[in-house]
Amino acid sequence: MEIPAYIRKLIGAALVLASIAASCALVNGEDIVVANIPAPDPAVTSRVSSATDDFGFRLLKALAKDPTQNTIISPLGVATAFAMAYNGAASDTKTEMAKTLALGSLSDEDINRANHYLMHTLAEADPAVQTEIANALWVQKDFPINPDFRTVCESFYDASAASLDFVGDPTGAAAAINSWVDKNTHHRIPVLVAGIRPDTRLMLTDAVYFKGRWSSPFKKAQTRPRPFHLLSGDSRQTAMMDQSGTYAYFENQSFQAVRLPYGNQRYAMYVFIARKAAGLPDFIRSLDEAHWTQWTSQFARRSGQIVIPKFETTYSKQLNDALKEMGMRLAFDDRRADFSRIHPYLFISDVEHKTWVKVDEEGTEAAAATSIGVSVAAMAVAPMPSFVMIVDHPFFFAITEQ
Repeated sequence: MEIPAYIRKLIGAALVLASIAASCALVNGEDIVVANIPAPDPAVTSRVSSATDDFGFRLLKALAKDPTQNTIISPLGVATAFAMAYNGAASDTKTEMAKTLALGSLSDEDINRANHYLMHTLAEADPAVQTEIANALWVQKDFPINPDFRTVCESFYDASAASLDFVGDPTGAAAAINSWVDKNTHHRIPVLVAGIRPDTRLMLTDAVYFKGRWSSPFKKAQTRPRPFHLLSGDSRQTAMMDQSGTYAYFENQSFQAVRLPYGNQRYAMYVFIARKAAGLPDFIRSLDEAHWTQWTSQFARRSGQIVIPKFETTYSKQLNDALKEMGMRLAFDDRRADFSRIHPYLFISDVEHKTWVKVDEEGTEAAAATSIGVSVAAMAVAPMPSFVMIVDHPFFFAITEQ
């Protein structure tokens, strides 16, 4: 079946500065039928998919501020976790989240149906590539949340739901969540949540796992140490894979780019390299959804040689500050956040994101996990009005035993 062009989501976006190279992974999928939930309008699916790309590029820019540190994120993972949280937002909080997530004026129904369709499409796009997406909803025991919110997470995001005791047993709660993450990332991310805030009442988690074998694997005999030049001007010896062939390729005055497919070529890694040794920061500043679409549409078959680092690396970051910088401020405000469609007085207290990626001669294996901690705000209690008590007439009193 022909793959619709609108089935596109960034599974991973990497800005690897210190020891490897810059890379971006893009995926395609095919049309499938998802039981019980009608397929969304293709135009809506395209908008939601493009929104994930756009959000991912802006998040990458917000995080990639230190030229000495690697930055590796899963836009798909973060956007999916926030799509669940978005169903609980209301009023200005929801408007601000929609803008940050690039969802525009799309209805909740359209967003949820498109995400459900895309999740299943990506998972089944290529039998030669392993793609898994898992979601979960963790609720403080005996804490009442809106049942409609739980139903949306379960129905559209296939989220499992469980009760934990964040207040009485935070260590046990963290262990349960980390065990789920460990399992759903195939043991690549054993710990996502280091600790639980005592005011946590809800946690949303997403895990993404990808394993793909190159359509044309590199030969291990041709891998050898070569110098890799850092932005600082220093260099270090790095194991480099070497291959010649015919590739989808694009170049301009600023960079070169190649597409390296996996499996049956439904998935691929795009590699962009700035022509100047210190040109990556300028490239990242120019990177957005519009340029990405423009550049990737110009790839053409060309013979050539590709030399790329072999590497394994991890990344961990709290996303609170980056998301606030991108415009999502009210959701983190314990006084003004409005998640009343879940429960009154809630706000997002913590967003954690971890990734792991390995690239070698055989292919690529990657995992990502995201958690959104939702806490209860300390409710302001209005002062009681003052009173006057003048005991100047007969009265009653009692001495009691408690």
